[in-house]
Amino acid sequence: MQLTDTGATASTTPRAWLRERASLPPTAWLFFGLLAASVALLIAAPWSADTKFRAVVHGLCAQRPSHSYALGGTNLPFDARMTGIYGGVVTTVLFLLARGRWRAINLPSRGILSVLVGFVALMDADGLNSTLQDFGLPYAYEPQNWLRLGTGLLMGVALGVMLLYLLNMTLWAWVKPPQLIAGWGEVAALLTLVGGFALLVGSGWGWLYLPVSVALISGAIFAVLTLALTMLILCFGRENRARHATDVAGFASVALILGYAVMALIAIGRWYLETTLGIVLPV
Repeated sequence: MQLTDTGATASTTPRAWLRERASLPPTAWLFFGLLAASVALLIAAPWSADTKFRAVVHGLCAQRPSHSYALGGTNLPFDARMTGIYGGVVTTVLFLLARGRWRAINLPSRGILSVLVGFVALMDADGLNSTLQDFGLPYAYEPQNWLRLGTGLLMGVALGVMLLYLLNMTLWAWVKPPQLIAGWGEVAALLTLVGGFALLVGSGWGWLYLPVSVALISGAIFAVLTLALTMLILCFGRENRARHATDVAGFASVALILGYAVMALIAIGRWYLETTLGIVLPV
């Protein structure tokens, strides 16, 4: 059973904050160590940054050059639609966390939920239209990368809300009463933020390649980690028991390894199909 937080929290001094971090359990240090090792291995790998980025997420995306945006002449690690999805996820999750929704479990109003469902439907419709063209079947309109990016960003907003809701509903022993999205003003703010992200992606500025690529990969890893973590928590019957994030650090470490393994296996399978059998998957 989840308990509702009344909002009363004790003040934390810098010294107390440092003591708290120094007393982290071994499972928390394991999780942070895995993240640090991931970054270190990525940096140390003897290939160019774009090659490494594309390899890391190759299992999640077809990465077709004709469907991709480039910054400074270098294609982003995801194609336009996936760039939108994971860009929307990371933007939405950061926005909601900044608004204090990290334990919120109340869904938005029916009107806002309807809009979020509409975002998903728009991307599905555009994706179906593109797929029909790929297979040489009649399609409604000429697919465009800006439509792939835009509908992907809308989908990313809906997916970001869903992932945070899933985490909050699964992990916490006590929760907070606010809705995940409190009103139409926050919907407008989210649309403004993802619109700004779209402008950055379309700018072509080379200096944005690294931060945008890191943000996209972070969004993808967050999505995979969230799904793996909630699956493990539910499988082991440990839902709604965590009072602090460190309480699930052990499960999070296993989920991170599991997520990495799944991404790697799918990437290897895709690479085999492409190089050995000449089969290029459309997604």
